[in-house]
Amino acid sequence: MEVATSMFLLLLLRQRVVPDALGILLVFLFPISFGLHVMEEFIFPGGFISWDNVFRPTYTDTPGSYYVKVNAIPGIATMLVALGAFDYAEKYSVFGIRGWLAFLTFMAWNAVFHIRGAIHTRRYSPGVVTGTLLFIPLAILSYIHFRNSGVIDNLSVVLCVVVALTIQPVLDFIKRSGLKKHA
Repeated sequence: MEVATSMFLLLLLRQRVVPDALGILLVFLFPISFGLHVMEEFIFPGGFISWDNVFRPTYTDTPGSYYVKVNAIPGIATMLVALGAFDYAEKYSVFGIRGWLAFLTFMAWNAVFHIRGAIHTRRYSPGVVTGTLLFIPLAILSYIHFRNSGVIDNLSVVLCVVVALTIQPVLDFIKRSGLKKHA
């Protein structure tokens, strides 16, 4: 317990890094990428709900409002975590940049969902292009940049990945629980 407390205090006391142009660009590319991803899923070419019903037939009774919520809430969150990545004293926010990285990693993991689904259904998965071409490279480049520039350390990398990989199982549990109540 003392080790965890010491590490937490060291994280808080670390000198925060001044954002550079690439870091700022990476942070703000995330909400733009998310908007393009949702556009691919639902507007052009769209068709995500129909494809999802083929890929996960268990959820064919999912109301359209569910898809609005699961995209509107993260859409707003991408903007908030981008803004929260900075402490507005000309530095990165210690917790904000880690939250941003964890959420970005979650979206890169969402790209893997689309890739896996496209392979499974042998059909184009709306969202696979933006997920593969935007989220995965953005996450990889962000980890490299922020690690090399001293914004995050190896422990933070591990924690961000663990948090990100925990989000989807929690969301799936909530979805299963909510759908059972409405069935």
